[in-house]
Amino acid sequence: MKRRTFVTSLAIFTIAAVVLSLTALSLFFKQNITLAAIVAAVFVVVLLIIYYSLDMMRAEANKDIENRLDLTYKEVLERCDIGILAYNENYEIIFLSDFFLKRNMDHLNEKLLNWLPELQEMLKNEANTQTVIINDEKYSVYKIDKESVLIFKNITSEYDLNKKLSDSSCVLGLISYDNYDESTMSEDDLSYVNSYIKVPVIDYFKNYQVVYKTLKNNRMLLIMNEQIFRNIMNDRFSILNKVRKVSKDAGLDVTLSMAFARGSENYEELDESVRSLLSLAQTRGGDQVVVRKIGEDATFFGGNSEARENQNKTKVRVASNSIRDQIGKAHNVIIVGHKDMDADCIGSAIAMSIISLSLGKPTYIVSRSGGMEPMISDVMKKYAGIMEKKHSFVTETEAMEHLDDETLTIMVDHHSLSQSNGADLLQRAKKIIIIDHHRRRADLDVVPMMAYVEAAASSTCEIAIEFFPYFGRKVEVMPEEANIMYLGILIDTDHFRVRTGSRTFDVAKQLRRYGADPMLCDELSQEPYENVMQRSKIINAGKLYKNGIMIASLNEGVFSRSLASQACDMMVKVKEIEAAFVICYTGKEEAMISARSKGKINVQVIMEKMQGGGHMTAAGMQTSDASVSKLEADLLKILDDYLKGESDESNTVN
Repeated sequence: MKRRTFVTSLAIFTIAAVVLSLTALSLFFKQNITLAAIVAAVFVVVLLIIYYSLDMMRAEANKDIENRLDLTYKEVLERCDIGILAYNENYEIIFLSDFFLKRNMDHLNEKLLNWLPELQEMLKNEANTQTVIINDEKYSVYKIDKESVLIFKNITSEYDLNKKLSDSSCVLGLISYDNYDESTMSEDDLSYVNSYIKVPVIDYFKNYQVVYKTLKNNRMLLIMNEQIFRNIMNDRFSILNKVRKVSKDAGLDVTLSMAFARGSENYEELDESVRSLLSLAQTRGGDQVVVRKIGEDATFFGGNSEARENQNKTKVRVASNSIRDQIGKAHNVIIVGHKDMDADCIGSAIAMSIISLSLGKPTYIVSRSGGMEPMISDVMKKYAGIMEKKHSFVTETEAMEHLDDETLTIMVDHHSLSQSNGADLLQRAKKIIIIDHHRRRADLDVVPMMAYVEAAASSTCEIAIEFFPYFGRKVEVMPEEANIMYLGILIDTDHFRVRTGSRTFDVAKQLRRYGADPMLCDELSQEPYENVMQRSKIINAGKLYKNGIMIASLNEGVFSRSLASQACDMMVKVKEIEAAFVICYTGKEEAMISARSKGKINVQVIMEKMQGGGHMTAAGMQTSDASVSKLEADLLKILDDYLKGESDESNTVN
């Protein structure tokens, strides 16, 4: 193309030169036109000879440059370990550069995917780059857009160096011995723990060449690199099971909580993260490991023990003082519960409203939006005249009108925006406190000033009522309020049969002093005949799956959360049933799973994998993005994975 342009330009220039020459000569010679033509012809010939010579020289120079560039191009490809591969529309290899031939990878005319099936996603334009391993060498493969050409680059050295750097990066760990309290343990128990629990734990980590440092009697710091940590994780932290078994054989409740933070070169960031993760593990009940790579979601191992009651008056007092301070600084208080508020939710909301009102703050309970379960709804209607004289029950929209930067918002009986009956309000709120008894998730949807999550408590009512003594005589509780709070505990403990400790009975005794009537509460918790029939329908749909698991899946009909939960409670009371799951619709576009267990199967871990949560023996989830059939299919897959892990005698993973 360049040569053709040059010749065209030359021709135009020559013609112009001839015309000018003839014109000049005709003027100079006037009458001797022949002589002028001869001179012009000679001039043109000379010009043509000069131009032709220059063109030949130019062509030779270009050819020399092209040859040199061709050699350089090949040398660059060879020195940089770069290969070029081309394929046709049938994914047959039609060209391979010397790069492949020198490495005994002569796959010309073969199907590309037969040789490298891992490139399928790239060929479908789902990825531009990919790493493949061929004959123990690592190659980065790049696809040229809209072309059937792949560029291969040998990255073995870089890959190995990055892996070496990754393997040597620091991982910080913290260990805490749950329920280890020297002040309450006998000398024999302390000696047993030191000999048969602490020493094996130290030996376990020494075998992996972990550097450890005892911080205090019940806590230990661990320092290791990424490669050592992966080896421990591949063992699925088997020390958890060993400690649990040894402790159980001795009649003790000592278990391990462990946390590991990784993925950062900032040691201060790792330290802050690992302390937060250990607190999370203990909040969730202990006997588990929480692992987080900075910037990613946390992973849980274990959690096979129910949270143990630990009546720590100091912890309650500190929390009470903190709540008092925050309420005192607030302009007003808004209390938010979860959707379809149950007795525990409305009872704990009333309890926190009593505390706030005792400090003279305008207080609003969001209960007129998001729904309420039928039983407690009937109770609230029964007590409406009395309750509305003291408490302000509002919709979320009405609560928004009272929200400002100095408003304190209290979440009760939940800690997730998706479950809240005031999600929009919470997203605008500047000051938030969480009070809950469900096992805490790793990541909160909100940024609370304080999160008091006590997984060992029977109910959120129990937690809130424990605050009352620290607010003095200003706390005034009416019998009707006491009945509602008593109902919250009664329902959540299945009439004091599950998740019940000494704290629960202490709180129940306190409510009796406030005027709660157990006989009346039993009557209030009774249900109509229609509910009994619907619950029976759910139970009749139950089918045995495996390992003592019963699943009731109902593709037709709409059921309340409370009915599904009650049916699940009844199913798990059957002798042969270890765990029960009820899957049903709770609205036109909303489905749920209610899960119960006798303790051998951790339903909380299973439900967390489905974006739900709860306790080891009682959990659940809700969604508006899936059908009952889809939830059942997902549940069966998760159950199979869970049971496989159990059969391997390894810690469960979430």
